[in-house]
Amino acid sequence: MRCAIYALVSTLDQEAENQSAEIRHYVIARDWTATECVDRGVSGAKDRRPALGRLLIDARRHRFDVLAVWRLDRLGSNLRHLITLLEELQALGIAFVSLNEGIDATTPGKLQLHILAAIR
Repeated sequence: MRCAIYALVSTLDQEAENQSAEIRHYVIARDWTATECVDRGVSGAKDRRPALGRLLIDARRHRFDVLAVWRLDRLGSNLRHLITLLEELQALGIAFVSLNEGIDATTPGKLQLHILAAIR
């Protein structure tokens, strides 16, 4: 499987390596190939972020099969935006993994995503 790793740090003096390293270990254990997208110095509350924008373009071009993040709030801290992103990924047939929340939509247990959609 082709995996896109997305990481976000809200200030320029922070480093995303802690997030990325943990996800890379997961990706290697699953025997996936990965590309990484990192936004630095951008709030997760913003709908538009440079690396996230490029990632969504790649998603629409079917350049990866699964998106992996360290935590949900790294993808978006605005609930409406987060749900919209997850719905778009699902419509594109892209699975979603959030390590800290234990969400792995590549496995049969997709219930967590339905729960997230329900709190909309």
